[in-house]
Amino acid sequence: MSDEIKAKLQESLQFLNQDIGQLIKNAQSIRAILDELEGKLPEVIEDALTPAAFIESHRAQFNKAQKQLADRHQQEEIIKQRDNFKALAESAVGEVKSLNDTQASILRNKAKLEVERDRLLQELNRVNQAIDIANHDLSQIPPAITKLHEDKQKYARQAYQLHKSLQPISNSSADNNQVIANID
Repeated sequence: MSDEIKAKLQESLQFLNQDIGQLIKNAQSIRAILDELEGKLPEVIEDALTPAAFIESHRAQFNKAQKQLADRHQQEEIIKQRDNFKALAESAVGEVKSLNDTQASILRNKAKLEVERDRLLQELNRVNQAIDIANHDLSQIPPAITKLHEDKQKYARQAYQLHKSLQPISNSSADNNQVIANID
């Protein structure tokens, strides 16, 4: 194979390495090289290059396959979004259940607290009544003490007056009882 043929094959290799999307639109350059080298290449190489030179005939299949790949990719993205939204919805359902459970628990606790509050209010009323009674009793003590002081002073004066009125008696009770017994 001559250097010129090798150079042309190298040139066609550069075209073959292009993006297939570009090659499918225009394979003219490969066909031109193949036409120029026709009869100069081994049959195996010509058979290998010929389909690439006429790749444009597969444009409809290529476009269909490329569209299906794009559609599949789009569907995969939609499925991911759908699954994300399903997960978010399930998460919201879980949060709603959790909040409902929490609400029920709080309501039960509130009912217990209200019962406790009512019991404590009754106890507070009882204690307040006892305090009122104690305050009333305490308020009665100072006047009672004052009256008792007055009574004590009155009784002490009377006792003193009676004490002053006492006269000494010469004989003892036993002596007087003896005298009475002797007279009898």
